[in-house]
Amino acid sequence: MRNKRSFHLVLLLFGLAVFCAVTAIASPAQVTTLANFDFYLSGASPNAPLIQAFDGNFYGTTEQGGAHNGGTVFKVTPTGALTVLYHFCSKLACIDGSNPEVGLAQGADGNFYGTTPTGGAYNLGTVFKITPSGKLTTLYSFCSQSSCIDGREPSSGLTPDAGGTFYGTTDSGGAKGDGTVFKITPSGVLTTLYSFNFTDGSNPRRGLVQATDGNFYGITTGGGAKEYGTVFKITPSGVLTTLYSFCSQTNCTDGSHPYAGLVQATDGNFYGTTLNGGANGDYGTIFRITPGGTLTRLYSFCSQKNCTDGLYPEDGLVQGSDGNFYGATSQGGAADSGTIFVTSSGGFLVTLYNFCSQANCTDGSAPAGLVQGIDGNFYGTTVLGGAFGNCGSDGCGTVFSLSLGFVLSPLEFVRVKPCRLVDTRRQNGGSGPIQGGTFRILDLPQLAQQKGCADLSAAAAYSLNSTVVPQGPLGYLTIWPTGRSLPVASTMNSVDGRVKANAAIVPAGAGAAINAFASNTTDLVLDIDGYFAPAGNSTLQFYALPPCRVIDTRNANDDLKGPYLSGGVARDFPILESNCFPQGVSPQAYSFNFTAVPHGPLGYLTVWPAGQTQPVVSTLNAPTGTTVANAAIVPAGTDGAGGIEVFASNDTDLVVDVNGYFAAPGLGLSLYPVLPCRVLDTRNENGAFVKEILVDTVDSACGPSNLAQAYVFNATVVPQGPLGYLTLWPDGGQQPLVSTLNAIDGAVTSNMAIVPTTNGKIDAFASNPTQLILDISAYFAP
Repeated sequence: MRNKRSFHLVLLLFGLAVFCAVTAIASPAQVTTLANFDFYLSGASPNAPLIQAFDGNFYGTTEQGGAHNGGTVFKVTPTGALTVLYHFCSKLACIDGSNPEVGLAQGADGNFYGTTPTGGAYNLGTVFKITPSGKLTTLYSFCSQSSCIDGREPSSGLTPDAGGTFYGTTDSGGAKGDGTVFKITPSGVLTTLYSFNFTDGSNPRRGLVQATDGNFYGITTGGGAKEYGTVFKITPSGVLTTLYSFCSQTNCTDGSHPYAGLVQATDGNFYGTTLNGGANGDYGTIFRITPGGTLTRLYSFCSQKNCTDGLYPEDGLVQGSDGNFYGATSQGGAADSGTIFVTSSGGFLVTLYNFCSQANCTDGSAPAGLVQGIDGNFYGTTVLGGAFGNCGSDGCGTVFSLSLGFVLSPLEFVRVKPCRLVDTRRQNGGSGPIQGGTFRILDLPQLAQQKGCADLSAAAAYSLNSTVVPQGPLGYLTIWPTGRSLPVASTMNSVDGRVKANAAIVPAGAGAAINAFASNTTDLVLDIDGYFAPAGNSTLQFYALPPCRVIDTRNANDDLKGPYLSGGVARDFPILESNCFPQGVSPQAYSFNFTAVPHGPLGYLTVWPAGQTQPVVSTLNAPTGTTVANAAIVPAGTDGAGGIEVFASNDTDLVVDVNGYFAAPGLGLSLYPVLPCRVLDTRNENGAFVKEILVDTVDSACGPSNLAQAYVFNATVVPQGPLGYLTLWPDGGQQPLVSTLNAIDGAVTSNMAIVPTTNGKIDAFASNPTQLILDISAYFAP
């Protein structure tokens, strides 16, 4: 195979901004081939990212093929209808230009502007304009001036400024022969702004980006202090500053030979890739550089065995609507045909797609960069592969779309042994806390494999227990699927900086990964107790129960009652002795709500199936000694009594309520994730309430199915003082002796709650005045 050409935020919640739970369900990233190139009719080797034009269609170029083998300009609709607008070398001696390597820019006049590295009056490249209907005009032929001081062989696209003038670079030529920066008007008047002299860089490629400060930023592939390329800034008038020279670190671990342009992110910094260098050899990097020139290597390719994460990123990054950066590698991956990846601003990378995953590489190989469409999908080209064979076994290339779409579909539960997937604490070997205002991508299947946990490759949603260990006040932590925009949502709050846990059902996002955002710096611990997947041989359905109290150690001594849990001593509870369960059922997992009533500070409480070794996980924490509740799905033991074991680090009473169980498929229910939606916010209605209120969920603006027999809520209270307890239960029944959460210390408190329903409504009871926010994340239905 050949290569392609040769927020620091401080957001504290004081009952003013409580967010909804994250809930959309994700399917794995999917690549759809929209169009195949065939060399003669439509061209070959589309070697540059597409642009989406004002009309919603995508436009691009091929480097080879076409009627005269000089490349083409093409249009492709979002559904894949391909039209060739122009065949280069249509004029004698290719005076119209040939073999375009880069993409197009659309001007304010609606026309498209681009460059070719060859052809033109002197066969050393052109600048051209082409109308949407395909009429091409050569605006400028390079080497029109003596000794090519105007530059030659442009291999970069054009960047328009606000006034309609275009800026670009030439790969060579200029006063010193090392390339130029130029500007050109839509009518073809060219001005050379700067000539490189090797010491400040040579061979500037792939164009410029105009930053928010009005200056232009770009890269050179060679030259500079170390001769391995540079990052530079140039003013609109031509004053150039070299910001960084690559290979400034031993063995070029900072990268070398940047080949693609930069992108300025929403944080004001620039992000880019190098073709070579890095910590793992010569396979390329992802970097961040400040406008002042401070460079940080974020990722070195070939960090995974056999370079399954990809290598040689020849094109730049695009910042998606979710804040992540998306890009492609030209080689590497599972089939050594290139990859699509996503990375956070902190450098946590997930591979989304491996090209040549289909027989004969009909899905393409060697991708050439991405653009995000207005529909949220990503679009791109591959230089090789595809369905047509006029380019031999390598193929002529494709146009593809990458969908990170979120599919609402029924899911069933798969129980797993509780296991710790994430622990960022350095003292436990972690990578360090999530910095305030930033997020981290967590590839849970890969982490599970590394840590010897269950195989999560089939997971479409995870049942997690998340614990924060803040370094101070934590406004909120949000966990959501990778590939979705950061929602106005929170998983938990710790305004006073205490260690805190909350259960969450989180959909698997792009690449089966999830994101975790922290408003303030905090460590994060994630434990898994199961996952949801499409129905299969090992999946379980949910059977809703009227909320019922199973365990209360505050009562007289008995199997499911007293005495209290002694610190450091595990206790077995035979769950099926409880009359909360119908006779003859065989639960394989329970949906519980655990409430600890500590006798003093409680470090942690851990719950696991009876008969198994105690895992290194925790269910809840109460370091301040206050009463704390947390939901959990707990696999049943194999001891014949469906038992669970509980370990408390310190003396505590324990109260456990059940709202359902998971068992073999029959007349049970499946999980239907829904888009995040706020069912109730008393702050916008009648304000704080006490005693009982009715919550009409089915008739709310969220409109969940009337077939729902249980709702999955994130319940948040904003008490006006100490709140003894909040209870949620099905409307129409008597208030049960259970609780959903407690806030005796008056703190803003959240808890996941699975609440059965018989009529689309539920009831809520508060022992003391409080505001209540209910966000629906999913429901269970037949």
